[in-house]
Amino acid sequence: MEINDKKTKKIRTRGVGIIDPSDNSFEFTPFNDGPSSQANVKSCKGGGKSWDTTGTDPSRMITLKTKKSSADQYADVLDQFNLLTRDLKPKQPVKMPDNLRVVSEDGLQCWLNESKGELTFTGTINIAKHTRDWQAEVLRQVQLVVRRLPASERFNRVVNSIMKGGTKS
Repeated sequence: MEINDKKTKKIRTRGVGIIDPSDNSFEFTPFNDGPSSQANVKSCKGGGKSWDTTGTDPSRMITLKTKKSSADQYADVLDQFNLLTRDLKPKQPVKMPDNLRVVSEDGLQCWLNESKGELTFTGTINIAKHTRDWQAEVLRQVQLVVRRLPASERFNRVVNSIMKGGTKS
C-alpha cells in the first residue's frame, strides 16, 4: 500500500465550464491562459516594482509605494525611483524640486526652499539615550548644520542669489 502525503492546494481560476448532458462530460477552459504580460520584473526596498510589458506596444511600468506613517514620504518614493531607474540616463539634466533636503544625518534634517529663500531644519534627539547630555546632543546637531551647509553647493548658490537680491520673500 502506497501512502501519498502530498496535500493538494485548491487554486481558484476564472474560466468557462461546459457540461454535456448527453455523455455526462465536463470541459473547462480557463480565461487569460497564456504567457505572462510582465518581463524583467525588478523590486526594491520599500515596495517599489518595475517591469516591461510584453505585447504589440511594450512599455516600462513602475509602481512606487510609501507608508502614510512615513516621516518623509517624498524621500521614500524618490529612493525607490532612483533604485528602479538606474539603467535610464536622462538626455538633459533633471530639474530639482524647489524644496530640497540638503542635510540628512544623525537625527538632523535640513530642507531648503529656493523659491522662498528659506531653510528649515529639524533635529531628533532620543532622550532615553541622552538623559543627562541632551544639551550636548543639541549642540552637536547645531554644529552639524554649521559644518554641512557650507559643503552643499545648492545651499551656497541660493545664499549667494539672495545676497545679490535675487530671491525676496
